[in-house]
Amino acid sequence: MNYTYDPNLQERKLPWDPNIPIDFPETDNISTPLNCNARETITWKGIKLTYQYLKTINETQRDEIAKDLLNFFIKYDFQKYRQDKKLLDTNWKSLKDALPLDIKNKGQEKHIDNGSNTGNKIYKQFFPNILKIRTQKRASVYECVTDKESLFEIIRNRVGNTLLYNTKGRPARQWPMTITPAMIIQGAKASGISAMGSIFKPLVAKTIYSHYVKDGQNVLDYSCGFGTRLLGLMSLEKDINYYGYEPNIETYNNIIKMAEYFNFSDKVHIECKGSENGTIKVPIHFAFSSPCYYNSEIYSDEESQCYNRYKDYNIWLENYWRQTIKHIKNILEKDGTFAINIGNNSNNFMKKITKDIMEINEAEGFKLKDVWWMDTHCSHLSNKKQAKILEKPEGIYFYGI
Repeated sequence: MNYTYDPNLQERKLPWDPNIPIDFPETDNISTPLNCNARETITWKGIKLTYQYLKTINETQRDEIAKDLLNFFIKYDFQKYRQDKKLLDTNWKSLKDALPLDIKNKGQEKHIDNGSNTGNKIYKQFFPNILKIRTQKRASVYECVTDKESLFEIIRNRVGNTLLYNTKGRPARQWPMTITPAMIIQGAKASGISAMGSIFKPLVAKTIYSHYVKDGQNVLDYSCGFGTRLLGLMSLEKDINYYGYEPNIETYNNIIKMAEYFNFSDKVHIECKGSENGTIKVPIHFAFSSPCYYNSEIYSDEESQCYNRYKDYNIWLENYWRQTIKHIKNILEKDGTFAINIGNNSNNFMKKITKDIMEINEAEGFKLKDVWWMDTHCSHLSNKKQAKILEKPEGIYFYGI
């Protein structure tokens, strides 16, 4: 099937003419119901908007479709991430059946692949507030898909009018995607319009727990987040108790709902508070999390969030991180392990926070025992792919007392 792209087109951004308003007339061209699930392909004039179809039409035709998609998605409730129960249960079974990832030695370093999507559909179902993650520089996905201007920009990207695929030695090609609600969410992040939000992968968590946790032991997740480490642990189907802290009320409630749905509530013991105020007293054999890195990601405006309680960075280090470390040390078994996933070398701030946190860990008596590196591959649409460049690996640091 031939592409209908302009072979001379080299610019990644094809801006909409600001003189043309985007309040397009309503039509009945889209027959897909507004309460459709996240992965349902949108139907326009009786045609499924697959990438195969969108490749056969030109840029002007795709923009006509984009106008109708704007009127549809501006009304769609992205905070209700709908999936078929069968798909959800199948994804849970896939996570349970999946073998732990291989740990590959590269010289003196240990690496694991961070590319698996196994289990992702689960946390997207139970934690739609993931879409509210924002940064200091970028709005959240939810803000972008509920704003007409940014939503239209996302849609034009996904239908292929501003998304180009660069292959070495060939002209840039316009690259449409199959249009679903989930694809609009993906487009907000992949096109750089909204904040990405970093989510720990369930299968990576399963791999870590499979190496460090035995039947009958207690684990601590000192920053529970969106339930991915909990999923990884429970997928091992061992007799293990999960303890944790989660200060975000909405996220806390969603963790409880997920645990009830999959029938492992009896093993889950979470307090709705920050880890610096920890009151869990049981002996912990393995403490592991991927905590917030000061205010690099903003999850909510609640006062309970550590970056809101301690607005100054140095005060945050002392009152949040050092107190968290002291608490972990008090309840960790003598032969237990404390682990943290933190940052990479992507910018100067991440370098600084990694250094500062590790200095506090060591000052409080923890000794570094091992490091694993998570390798995240670039998108197949990225220019970096041609140079075989990976995103900067993230470290998982393992400590003993």
